[in-house]
Amino acid sequence: MPADAGLPHHPRIEQDPLHVYAYDLVDGRYEPVVDAAEELIVDKPFDIRLRARDLAP
Repeated sequence: MPADAGLPHHPRIEQDPLHVYAYDLVDGRYEPVVDAAEELIVDKPFDIRLRARDLAP
């Protein structure tokens, strides 16, 4: 699991239906910071703005 490795940020992309989630590691557990069906906007680990459909295969 990413949390076991100490990764501070973790994305998850679901394809059916298309949905993007982003999590930050807080006290050894991931807390949701983004729940997006249309556009992903985050500022950690860097500023990024992506349309969810651009992440689909």
